[in-house]
Amino acid sequence: MFILSRNAITTALAIATLNLAGSVVESFVVPSASTRSLTPGIAKDYRHVGVASPPPPPLVLPRSHTQAISLTQAHLFGKTKVAVEPAVVEIELVEESVDEAKKVELILLGIWGVAISGFILANNFYGPWPLFMKQVPERWFFLSHMIGGMLFGGGIILTTCIERLVANSANPPVLQFWFTKVPALDGLIVVPALTISMFSGTGLSIVRYGGLNVAPPHVSAIFWTLIAFMSWWAATDLTTQSTALKAVERMFEQYQNGEKELETPKVVVDRHFSNVISCFFILLLYSFMVLKPGTLVQWPWHDLF
Repeated sequence: MFILSRNAITTALAIATLNLAGSVVESFVVPSASTRSLTPGIAKDYRHVGVASPPPPPLVLPRSHTQAISLTQAHLFGKTKVAVEPAVVEIELVEESVDEAKKVELILLGIWGVAISGFILANNFYGPWPLFMKQVPERWFFLSHMIGGMLFGGGIILTTCIERLVANSANPPVLQFWFTKVPALDGLIVVPALTISMFSGTGLSIVRYGGLNVAPPHVSAIFWTLIAFMSWWAATDLTTQSTALKAVERMFEQYQNGEKELETPKVVVDRHFSNVISCFFILLLYSFMVLKPGTLVQWPWHDLF
């Protein structure tokens, strides 16, 4: 009697355990189409006898969901690619902006060069032009000529020396600062000073000699030296400023990434030769101005003895 009771209790516990397990499995398993077609009673009979329910079919999403997932993955991959290479994108944007700025600068300088050269050539081959320059006092032309020549020549020589020191320093922040300020320095000081110097020098030749076309040969030599300088400056200095700035921006990016012992880009070092030749033109120009006949005071050396 006791044995039979224990067996009955064991059987009852086993049946209760199977029912509990079946209910838990039913709560987590996604019902399939075949399972939904069966009655709840038959499904429970499958579990009572220990037969596993048929596996659910693969989950098939609508086409719109599939496209949404693909677009989301592509968007994530695109964001990952941009995040991996932000420095490259930034450098490309900087190079594009530098190229556009240099194109505009070269166009404006080309227009300025054609205008000032036309002004000099018209006075050299035609005569005094415009005629109102005959009415300006000589001292005003002389003062303007001295100020313009001082700023022009001093700006070229000073920037040559400073750029050499900057290149020798191999300091990325200093190089970046310098090459972003050089174009502004040229546009605000050197070009206006050169314009004033050439305009006032033409005025002096008109007032003193009657015109550039009848002035002594040393006056024409001064203007031809200025034209030669402008051609050299435009061909060697202005055309390498954008290339040098791009190289300096790459150097500065490497510096920000933690790289050490960086060398100054070759294009920056090579610019020193062009700058020295520009300074030579300045020295030649001032030699014509100072050593021209009648400028130096003739000392009476015989009175000293």
